[in-house]
Amino acid sequence: MKAPSKPLGASLQTHKMPSTAEQTMERLIFSLSELEHLGSALISGYSHFNPLSQTYLRIALGTLQIRRGAILRYHPTGHHLDVVAVTPEAPFSPIRVESDEFAAFLQHAFIAHTAPPDALQPFFARCAKLSETLEIQFWIPLKIQDEFLGLIGLGKLLARDVLETWEKELLTTLAHQMSIGLAYSQLVESIQSEKFRLFMLAESAPQICQLLQPEEAAEQVVHQAVSLLDANAGALLLTDTDQQHLELRYAFPENLLEKGAGQANTHGLVIAYDEAASVSEASTSVEVLTSVVKEGIPGHCLPECDTLFGGKNLMAVPIPGRAGDILGILVVGDKEERGGRITAFTDEDVILLDSFAKQAGVALENAQLHQEALEARQLQAEMEEARKIQVNLIPETLPDIPGYEVAGHYEPRGPVGGDYYDCIPLPTGQWGLAIADVSGKGMQAALLMATLRAGLLSELSRAESAKQGTLNLSALYAEITNMAMILNSLLYASGTAEKYATFFYSHLNPETDILTTLNAGHNPPLLIRKDGTYKWLGEDVGGIPLGMFPNDMVLSIAEYEAEHIQLRSGDVVVYYTDGVTETVNIDDDYYEEERLVEASIACKDENAEGIRASLHKAVMDFQGEADQFDDLTLLILTKK
Repeated sequence: MKAPSKPLGASLQTHKMPSTAEQTMERLIFSLSELEHLGSALISGYSHFNPLSQTYLRIALGTLQIRRGAILRYHPTGHHLDVVAVTPEAPFSPIRVESDEFAAFLQHAFIAHTAPPDALQPFFARCAKLSETLEIQFWIPLKIQDEFLGLIGLGKLLARDVLETWEKELLTTLAHQMSIGLAYSQLVESIQSEKFRLFMLAESAPQICQLLQPEEAAEQVVHQAVSLLDANAGALLLTDTDQQHLELRYAFPENLLEKGAGQANTHGLVIAYDEAASVSEASTSVEVLTSVVKEGIPGHCLPECDTLFGGKNLMAVPIPGRAGDILGILVVGDKEERGGRITAFTDEDVILLDSFAKQAGVALENAQLHQEALEARQLQAEMEEARKIQVNLIPETLPDIPGYEVAGHYEPRGPVGGDYYDCIPLPTGQWGLAIADVSGKGMQAALLMATLRAGLLSELSRAESAKQGTLNLSALYAEITNMAMILNSLLYASGTAEKYATFFYSHLNPETDILTTLNAGHNPPLLIRKDGTYKWLGEDVGGIPLGMFPNDMVLSIAEYEAEHIQLRSGDVVVYYTDGVTETVNIDDDYYEEERLVEASIACKDENAEGIRASLHKAVMDFQGEADQFDDLTLLILTKK
């Protein structure tokens, strides 16, 4: 990360050097050398930008002979700037950045504090304390192309009033080097955080899903969340839909609520979310919690706000239930960095806690159902409750897709099964169609299927296509294959050696009629064209079942691949599990793929529900009086 030699050299030759030219040159050489070392430290992965930011600031101040200054780093999660380096050292609160101020920062490479652009005057009013304390004279935005990363603020010059031209060029170079270092550090932190997130989720989910007592499950959910987020406090509040309120189930530490301001009977804390909260001195926190449960999205209390738990900051996420309802809220507070400093929660923290909350929802519901079964003291009652949960995982009705029809059928062999299908609306107006078959039967298969569903919904909710809209086919291909690797890692860690899942996923774009598919060891769906020709999707392109091997072995055996199919009017796609093609009649004959093709072509001109009914009847007629062999699942997609 060396600074370009030509602009600096030309500048030093063109402009008159100070009387201490030799000392200035030594400062420049030393500064560039230190920048090179800092760049090497970042690239090596042994350090990140925040620990090195004070060194970056010292280089800038020393080279330009300025006594005061600060480096501010932008945090997209809270839409604010944190002061990560300052000379002289002093505490400063985060500074909010409004959405309309980004463009102004990106348009300017150098901003005089005394004459800021009109669009930035409100911002500089908000950071008046920082500016006055450090006597800031000018600001330099840190940016990479169209991404705003932060600011450098520099104070008064020593023994001169203005920067010379070569000093401005040097400052531009220093800012560019800092921006590169900051961007690279953010990329490394993101990758490391992603690895950590997957590992910790894989470790945590099986542990909490094994807990069958509701109180023990609630306690472990909070402890796991506190550990995952490096927090000092946590709490679990569950919803009472009849009373329309949140009720505290568990808090860590046990005296957590006693630290909150003005809390009288806090161990029986109840927060109504259909009317104004009654805890007046914690109104900011109550507002956040009620917003989370009503809107179903994560919420924050920034460090400068008083929180219900008496801490310095708070983050809360909803705990979703299998039926799409909100079971409660998982809260963590006071994230602690090395050295004991309380810091704000990051984007990665939100993703991590939100993903964990989905697993916690499965664990809490499982524990509650088991408790109900124990209280009933009847195994049949327990299995019946499990069957009801499984049914909730399968959509009762399928949505309307513009230009398409969908229909589904799920028929478990016993009280609970391991098949799964879904039609998932994405925020972009596109759709995800999934079908899966978990090996084995009973509660273990059902739990692994629930884990797969929770992981799939989690990954689809944070996918780039959901954030940015339509991706090009190449980017969509990479996103889907990466999702398969993440789900494989989750299921491998959550299951046993005998447990895995075949899985087929399709991404449908109704505007382009392109179906992007990925097959993870599942039965290839059947595409019937309007003219009666057919094709097996994912027959030659795909990968091995999810959860069978760890990711490093998957890469050496068969990487996951996707393919793109252009759908046309009259096309029919038949998704199914092996319970269809491996149905056995009284003569021990299998239904097999050839009969499925014949039956599908025969009814291809019917609507989706008609095709579903016809295929199900054909399979049942073939089975006759024989026992059902396996879970039977069908998902039909037709193009109008």
